[in-house]
Amino acid sequence: MARVPYVQPGTSLEVNQLYAEVTGMGRPVLNLYRALANQPPALAAFLEMSRYVRSGSTLDPGVRELVILATAHELGQEYEVAHHTQAAAGVGVDAAKVMALMPGGSLDAFTPAERYAVAFARQAAHTRSCDDATFNRLQSLFSTQEIVDLVVTTAWYHLCAVILGSLHVELEADTR
Repeated sequence: MARVPYVQPGTSLEVNQLYAEVTGMGRPVLNLYRALANQPPALAAFLEMSRYVRSGSTLDPGVRELVILATAHELGQEYEVAHHTQAAAGVGVDAAKVMALMPGGSLDAFTPAERYAVAFARQAAHTRSCDDATFNRLQSLFSTQEIVDLVVTTAWYHLCAVILGSLHVELEADTR
């Protein structure tokens, strides 16, 4: 059970505007947003960063979703796994690659860029950083801008995991 109430539409003009912004981005108003709507300025800030990570980043959308899923699996965040499994399919990531991200899965079918990005995400989930060898591999395949976006994306989903876990945000019934 969630630790804070899920704010319903109609609570205030500010909440209605934020929910309209969410739907304007082509997303449903998820429990994550409903929980954050208890503090509308926090939800507004969250949406701004989310928009950048999902739409403004230089990362290839498939790589982005693999990194998000790798992070979610490593952090044990099933809410993000469920939502980003759908998002990965939506940007054309092969289902076999999504399944390979589960603990113990083989990354052999991944491109080098995908493999190294996932390796970074996994390492960051455990160390909050990466070693020189991992960073050097990233530099061989990604631009500096893409590396920054890779780091920002991974860090963003660490923040999401803390929000979801601390507030006990529940997976929507229609997503299970």
